[in-house]
Amino acid sequence: MNTEKALHARSGSKCELCGAAESLSVYEVPPNSDGSSDQCALACETCREQIENSLKVDAHHWRCLNESMWSQIPAVQVIAWRMLKSLSAEG
Repeated sequence: MNTEKALHARSGSKCELCGAAESLSVYEVPPNSDGSSDQCALACETCREQIENSLKVDAHHWRCLNESMWSQIPAVQVIAWRMLKSLSAEG
């Protein structure tokens, strides 16, 4: 099974960060991702855009981290921690 299919199966075809069901794609968690499903997350376009460009961060969108930070998936935990850390600088 390829990575994208594995992520869709794992997440129920929803963004693993905010739960959106539209515009999903594989996000490889830098810096050492090998492209495996263990080191990737399924993310919507909104989350990806804000992860990759800190100037576009909408703090209200990231309220979803209240739930996703408790994920059992290490890649999702890393993204949630990084976003929480970056948002704490704004507050």
